[in-house]
Amino acid sequence: MSLLLGYVTVWIALFAWASFIDLKSFILPDWLTLPLILSGVVFNALSVDNFCSTTDSLLGVLIGYGLIRLVDECYFKLKKQRGIGQGDAKLLAAIGAILGWQSIFPILCCAAILGVVVGLILIRFKRLTLQHQIPFGPFLSLFACAFMLETALSPVR
Repeated sequence: MSLLLGYVTVWIALFAWASFIDLKSFILPDWLTLPLILSGVVFNALSVDNFCSTTDSLLGVLIGYGLIRLVDECYFKLKKQRGIGQGDAKLLAAIGAILGWQSIFPILCCAAILGVVVGLILIRFKRLTLQHQIPFGPFLSLFACAFMLETALSPVR
C-alpha cells in the first residue's frame, strides 16, 4: 500500500506540473507525457498493488491515445483545422496506462463536461470568446488524480 501511495504522489505531482505547463503554453511536452505512459505500464506489470492488469494498461494506452486522435481527425475533416493537440492524446494514454482502459471513458466524460462548464462561465463573464482555446490537459489531470486517489485510498482493493 505504501508503494502505491508513493507512486500516486509522484503521478499527482507530474499531472499537476503538466497542467501548469498546459495552462501557460497550451503544450503537454513529450518529456513529461511519455515517461508517464511508461511508468504506468511498468508499474501495473510489476507491482502487486497495481491499478489494473498489464493488458488493461496497454489497452488504456491504445484507447486513450486513439480516442483523442479519432476525435481530432473527425474535427479536422469538418473544420479543416486541429481541435485538440497530440499532447492531450498522450496524456489520456498515460491515464489509461496508469489506471487501465476502464478509466478512460469516465475521466474523459467528466473532463469534457467540466471543460464546457468552465468555458461557458468564462464566455459569460467575457474572459474569452468562442474562438479562444481552453487547455484540456488540466481537466483530464484533475479527474485522473481524483480517480487515482479514490482507488488507492479505497478500503476495498
